[in-house]
Amino acid sequence: MNWVTAGTPGGIDENTGYPIEGQPGESRSLPCRFHLGGVKVFKNQDNTEVNQIGRIRLDAGVELPEVGAEITVPGQFSGKVMDVYRGQLSYRIDV
Repeated sequence: MNWVTAGTPGGIDENTGYPIEGQPGESRSLPCRFHLGGVKVFKNQDNTEVNQIGRIRLDAGVELPEVGAEITVPGQFSGKVMDVYRGQLSYRIDV
């Protein structure tokens, strides 16, 4: 699974008034298991309903993308994270 972390926006230093450059996000990659299918229905911010496409399983203790992040599982899936679950033995991402 591949995704890009959220970067930081630029701005203005309050003390000096000089502009501060924003930082781009970093690319991340993790081994995972993708399972096609699911029964959940998610609502977007505009209240449109989206059916679950699948579930991604990962080992516990790894860094996960945030809900709403764009991810890619090469050859399997490309889209948004809809829900994240952090269990004791494994993690899962619903897409």
